[in-house]
Amino acid sequence: MKTMNIENFDPATRAYPFSDGDVAPGIYVNETQVAFTGQRGPVQEVGVNGCQIDDLIKFARLTIEVFNKKFPCRENSFVITKLREAEMWLEERKLDREARGVEGKSEK
Repeated sequence: MKTMNIENFDPATRAYPFSDGDVAPGIYVNETQVAFTGQRGPVQEVGVNGCQIDDLIKFARLTIEVFNKKFPCRENSFVITKLREAEMWLEERKLDREARGVEGKSEK
């Protein structure tokens, strides 16, 4: 995933001008919008055809971290912490599924 740069934040519009192009599989950004295409089906069965929930959470966290560097506040810090926690729990789930040999498959 591309790193967002605080220097690109425009305080006049209070917006982050994203660079054009793919940020991660299934996440495309340009100057005015962000488009997400979710993964449809297990990766091992259908291949990569979109973004994972992990990617969406990371994208949100990176965006809020950029805003928080420019306009820090307690609430943003809490959100960043909770998004990092969500990322950690999804990683735990993935490791468990890998250990059981079901990661990327339509199995429990």
